[in-house]
Amino acid sequence: MNKLYFPKNIFTHILSNLPDVNEKNSITYLPSASLTKKLSEDFSTVALIPTSEILTNKELFVSNKIGISCEGSPCNNYIYYGKDKNVIDRINLYGDASTVEVIFGKILFKELYNANVEIGLITDRTKLENSNCIVVGDENFIESKYKNGFSFAEEIGEIISAPFVNYVLASQDKDSLLKISERLSAKISEADFDNINIPEGFSAETKEFIRGNVSKSFFILEEEHIEGINQLLRLPFYHGIVKDIVEVKFL
Repeated sequence: MNKLYFPKNIFTHILSNLPDVNEKNSITYLPSASLTKKLSEDFSTVALIPTSEILTNKELFVSNKIGISCEGSPCNNYIYYGKDKNVIDRINLYGDASTVEVIFGKILFKELYNANVEIGLITDRTKLENSNCIVVGDENFIESKYKNGFSFAEEIGEIISAPFVNYVLASQDKDSLLKISERLSAKISEADFDNINIPEGFSAETKEFIRGNVSKSFFILEEEHIEGINQLLRLPFYHGIVKDIVEVKFL
């Protein structure tokens, strides 16, 4: 059985709880920032990694079928403005942050406000209310916090004129990637998204919001999503963050 690693959030919970998905794939959850390392440790491992990781791991093969794509709200990352919203020179990250928020957060605020922001990390939840920040993961849905935020996915999507693909399914091994990609694609296509499993700990309102807005299109990649990935990974080149345009090795 191939090893399969996911970031831990409400969307991967939905995916892993589709019929037969977890039982057939032996899913392990890790922080988003640790996922790519697992691929380097075991040739046959497959993982949903932050799309930005392809910038520094060009050798990885990427599924053209499976990912996590958000076009508006709900999404996995929200922007919140604190008391200093008129002076945007620092953005704090909180939650399951990765290079997605670091790289594309800097680009986003450059595009929106022509601001060269410093990216920092906070671990104290009480400091969220008083700072400009990007919150990543399930913290957004606790006490319906997302209602006061702005969808990171929507803002990025407007810049690239395509869907924002937050995570891609990747591996060093073609065969392992194709096998798991096909299996997940079949299970997602068969799934009843009107009755998806939402984990405990969220309000009834949040569960209704997620259930009413998450569909197969969150996980199944189409041509527009592939274009979104390509456009997303070109942004760091245009902003002088990387030297070369990445050619993604789609399978």
